[in-house]
This record gives sequence, structure tokens and C-alpha cells, in this order.
Amino acid sequence: MSAAEYRDFARRLRAVQREPADLLGSDATETLCASGTNLDRERIRRLLGRGFLLAQAVERWRARALWITTRADPDYPQQLKVRLRENAPPVLYGCGDRTILNGGGLAVVGSREVNEDLIKYAEDVGRLAAGAKMAIVSGGARGTDQAAMRGALEAGGRSVGVLANGLERAALNRGNRNFLMDGRLVLVCPYDPAARFLVGHAMQRNKLIYALSDAALV
Repeated sequence: MSAAEYRDFARRLRAVQREPADLLGSDATETLCASGTNLDRERIRRLLGRGFLLAQAVERWRARALWITTRADPDYPQQLKVRLRENAPPVLYGCGDRTILNGGGLAVVGSREVNEDLIKYAEDVGRLAAGAKMAIVSGGARGTDQAAMRGALEAGGRSVGVLANGLERAALNRGNRNFLMDGRLVLVCPYDPAARFLVGHAMQRNKLIYALSDAALV
């Protein structure tokens, strides 16, 4: 189900005072009919029938210290709900201390291909943010993003990496593990932890970077 399809479906459920979790109950068929959705109902039933496969995937993610939160959960980042409203990702995957996501911060975004002077500049920005007790929020890509995050973490600060892909790989990365375990780094992604890189995903995640921050340096 695409994000747009889910958004419309969730809106219809809210209109009849229902929520997606109601589809897991004994009156799922009644809920589906009441929603008045334009989606193929048999398709939705097939998706709901994939619970066993989902349970296996969740178990795999938990074994790698990954967590999952949905827009209906109380620990879902409030800034995403407030700023993006129904455009906030229905599901967010992550690793690390999720409370950092509610603390705001400085977004730093820039090119992957930068010279050493700009790498040092981005690292210095990260150090300054750490000294000001402000988290760096970035995309985790090589170049500017990683430099700013590295500068903050090495100075004892906190960083939020909003990834477009590869969360599972990033969570197992040796360079990230100590910071994740120390509670100073959190990695999040609105896509499957094993998803491959897509330009569209990279562009879409940018709005999450801005929504989680208080200001941005581009």
C-alpha cells in the first residue's frame, strides 16, 4: 500500500471513529465496510493475512536492536505529528535512544562530494552544536552529513541520522555501535530496514530531517 493510499484509508477510518488497529479485531469486516474505502477489500484482507511473515521480520529486527513505532503509538516523535500531520510516516523504524527525536536540534544537510575544508567546517559545526547541548539532525550520507554528525558525537554531543535506506546495516556498523549504546546516537528510517537506495526515498526523507529540527544549515 502506498503512502498516499494509506493516508486516504486512515482518513476514512477516522471519519467513522475507527483506527487501523480495529482491522485486527473480530469485527474487521464491519470496520472495512464502514470505512467506505475505494481500495480493493480483498487486497486489504491479504495484507492483514501476512501477520506471520511480519512477526518473523519483527523478530529479526529486534535481534539487531531495531525498534518500530507507528503513528498511533505514544512514543512516536511528536514533532513529526505536529509538523507533518497526516503526512508523517505511518511507520518509523529506528535504533538507539528514541527520546532524542523529541529534543529538536540543528539540521545540517549538504553535498556528498565536498573538499576537506568543508568537511572540517561541518565537523566544527557539529562540535559547536554539542557545546550548546543541541543535537545535530542529518541524513547520515557521506560528506557533509556524516562530518557534522561525527563532529557532534566526538565532542560528546548527540546526533539524529534520518536514513533513506540501509538502517539494518547502519545499526550493525562498528563505528555507530558505541554511540548507539551510549544513548547519544539514534538512527531512524521510514522505509524497510533492508531497503535499497532509491533517489525518491532520499528526497522524501528530507522533510523528516527538517520536521525534527529547529533550524537548518544547508
